[in-house]
Amino acid sequence: MLPAVIIGLIALMGISMGLDVVFDRVQAPRLANIQSDIEQASIARAALIDAEDSVRGYVMSGRLEYLEDYLADTEGLGRISPTLLAQLDSYVSASTGVAGGSPSASGDITTLRKAWDSAVRQAGDNQRNSAEMSLLSPSAKEAMDRLRAQTAGFIRHLRAQEAEVAYWSNLEQMLLQILNVGGAIFVIIAMIYAFRSITRAITTGFAAKQQIEQLFSMADMLQSAAGQEDTNEVLRNTAANLLPRLSVVLYVFNNSRDRLDLSMRWGDLAEAAADHLSPASCWALRRGKPHLNLSEEGALRCAHVVQDQIVLEVPMAARGQLYGLLCVISEGADAAERLNHIRPIANAMGDAMSLALSSIALREQLRSQALRDPLTGLYNRRFLEEIQERMCLDAERRRTSISAIMIDLDHFKRLNDEHGHAAGDAALRDVAAAILSCLRSSDVVCRYGGEELAVLLSDCSLAAATGKAEQIRTRISEFTSARGVTVTASLGVASIPETSNEVADLLPAADAALYQAKQHGRDRVAGAPVLRSAKRLSLIDAETAVPTE
Repeated sequence: MLPAVIIGLIALMGISMGLDVVFDRVQAPRLANIQSDIEQASIARAALIDAEDSVRGYVMSGRLEYLEDYLADTEGLGRISPTLLAQLDSYVSASTGVAGGSPSASGDITTLRKAWDSAVRQAGDNQRNSAEMSLLSPSAKEAMDRLRAQTAGFIRHLRAQEAEVAYWSNLEQMLLQILNVGGAIFVIIAMIYAFRSITRAITTGFAAKQQIEQLFSMADMLQSAAGQEDTNEVLRNTAANLLPRLSVVLYVFNNSRDRLDLSMRWGDLAEAAADHLSPASCWALRRGKPHLNLSEEGALRCAHVVQDQIVLEVPMAARGQLYGLLCVISEGADAAERLNHIRPIANAMGDAMSLALSSIALREQLRSQALRDPLTGLYNRRFLEEIQERMCLDAERRRTSISAIMIDLDHFKRLNDEHGHAAGDAALRDVAAAILSCLRSSDVVCRYGGEELAVLLSDCSLAAATGKAEQIRTRISEFTSARGVTVTASLGVASIPETSNEVADLLPAADAALYQAKQHGRDRVAGAPVLRSAKRLSLIDAETAVPTE
């Protein structure tokens, strides 16, 4: 039954990975392309309408500012993607049912620009009546009416495609979450069946009954373990009961998986164990099977094993991945016999630990996905909302200030339009790295939404936060310039109790200051207005302060 459970778990992982690949390589790029087409089509339609209004305004009033708007709008029309025009023509052909039977969008745009240019020249020569006739010619009017209707219908068509792709993308994400939960359930089932197989392998009798009870207790405790320290404590207590006169060492892979670090040791013989070891130096890890290091001449021994010690090594694997190594150490003439006798128990303990470590890793992955932004690696808005109140309450208890900085990247949409969304994503990652390089370990930074980020600074006054914001602004510009695309940012700063009294007012105050910075020219830092009560408190503190020499 256990192999079937493991096969089912592997199948779930394969399906999950397949859905993830489909989303990353198919659905996400397709959705991004449709959204880009909608944006371009909307800009083109707006430029078309604005250009006609500008020509009409110039013809009727003769004011040059209308002519400047017209030139800008026609320049924008000239940048319309040929691919987008081809899609529009295909849509028109499909909607009318006549392929090539109606004028193309590019042809209508050319007709309109000729009529508009003629009206502009005639108006410039004071031939206003002729200019109005050119502007209101039947061909121009028909072309404009067609383009208005076609672009509006085309945009609706694209939005319908966007909604359909978004629906399937959301469905894929939901299926991924269900598969993750199913994987966790399979892990629990695998643990239950692993210990059932252990009970069949252990001999009957009172001693065997106690061992089984202790192993079940270990499994039950491991299911409640919150982290690596809890699993180590459970293993230490179990080893003291089930492996008397033996020593136990637990090694766990580090994050980069290039070595195993010592996680737990128990017993006198374990004191000589190495603090870390290389996977290539261990036969148990290389073979993926338990290995007994004997002391006889010609015996195959691992390089990390201490001389004169007999060591049983049990690799800990779950879901097709190695998580660590369990070593049981003995000495003396009967060391090999004792280790062979407790081999089933050591294997069971290794299985239990591997499943527990796998479950902890899965929980950490799910927690990270729930609290982290996948693009930048920063915390997300959900985490900020959870931590903000705790940080504010802690600052109130310690009677210290807490400050917030809202950051918005300037003209980020233009960067995406000119360099592409891949460059925009890379710039966001660079900005996140630049911000992190300016902060303390106690500070919190998150991606608040889109190109907007938020920072919470504990034990930090308004003045100190403003200085920190200026440092962040400079660092963003320097860091991104070094990568080839310069990005500037506008920042707003607020603080409790200087600018706000309530927790709920802190981020809105910083956000309002951010918009002040944008209104005054961007690429700058603006602070929220200081409360009157805070000003009076500062004056009182200054008057009562004892001068120092």
